[in-house]
Amino acid sequence: MKTKSLIVLLLAGIWGVGSWWWYTCKVKDFCGADATSAQIATGTAATGAAALAGAASDADNKSSADTTDTDGDGIPDAKEKTLGLDPDKEDSDGDGISDFIELARDPQDTDGDGKIDALDDDDDGDGVLTAAEKADPNGDGNVDDAADTNNNQLADYLDPAANGGDATQTAAADETDADKAAADKTAADAQAKADADKATADKAAADAQAKADADKAAAEAQAKIDADKAAADAAQTKADDDKVTMETTSPTQNGDIGPAILTFPTGSANPQLADSTKEYFEKVAQFLKDNSSAKVTIVGHTDNKGDPAKNKALGLKRAEMLQKTLVGLGAPKDRVSASSEGADKPIADNNTEDGRKKNRRVEITPVK
Repeated sequence: MKTKSLIVLLLAGIWGVGSWWWYTCKVKDFCGADATSAQIATGTAATGAAALAGAASDADNKSSADTTDTDGDGIPDAKEKTLGLDPDKEDSDGDGISDFIELARDPQDTDGDGKIDALDDDDDGDGVLTAAEKADPNGDGNVDDAADTNNNQLADYLDPAANGGDATQTAAADETDADKAAADKTAADAQAKADADKATADKAAADAQAKADADKAAAEAQAKIDADKAAADAAQTKADDDKVTMETTSPTQNGDIGPAILTFPTGSANPQLADSTKEYFEKVAQFLKDNSSAKVTIVGHTDNKGDPAKNKALGLKRAEMLQKTLVGLGAPKDRVSASSEGADKPIADNNTEDGRKKNRRVEITPVK
């Protein structure tokens, strides 16, 4: 009975050792790989590490194809392909932890989402990517220095209760805030420049409009001045047309008075004298008073409109009117003669109004 019991215990021991060897070397393929506890993530069960450390190599039983390790991560390409890993990448899921370390972990699917950690970029399923939870802060490929923010001896990237990405997210948030502040400042500066440019443009437009308004007002004022002057000139012309105007043929020299031609309005024999004509007559009267031998002849002329006899009488009447004016200013009557040529001696074309106006004249000739 005792012998049978020993045999059963021996068989059980052999079966246990054989099962352990089969699982470690055939299933896990750890017999030919070097692994240390330093490569196991903080907080991971030690069983996987111990298995890796104590496993014996069976490289002699495998072909060169079975042991090819393209990415040098300590896991044969054939094994990586079996597990769905990328034989060309040491870190298939890009989470910052090598496939070797993640396969050595027990359990290999930390968050139980059906995706082994070596293929899961969020190993603990907390919504924060493993790469952001500082699994390997110094980037040396060793996760012994993995962040453990709540100090529970379980690395943040394996602990769904610890959001190891807070610091990173805070830094990212700070960076985002800084970027936003910089962008806001840039936008504010751009808006300020746009406002300044608009203010400058508005001022320039206002100044231009003010100048345009001032120029328009000045032009309107000048136009009014010109219009008023034109109206005054027209009124004066009309007034002069009703008066006797004068054209002196030669200037006064050495106290002598030059001859003059006086123009009369149509049909008038006794119109008012223009101011310049009055001034001339005063000088003629003074000339006669200053020179006892001096004389003045006044000869009337008309245009050819109307009866010739009447025109001659009209010319005489005009000459006598001016003779009377001179006498009234103090000129001796016996030295002022008045006569008429009528329309017989025109100096311009009677077929035009301007010509006829020139022909309606009185010629005054002082003689010393």
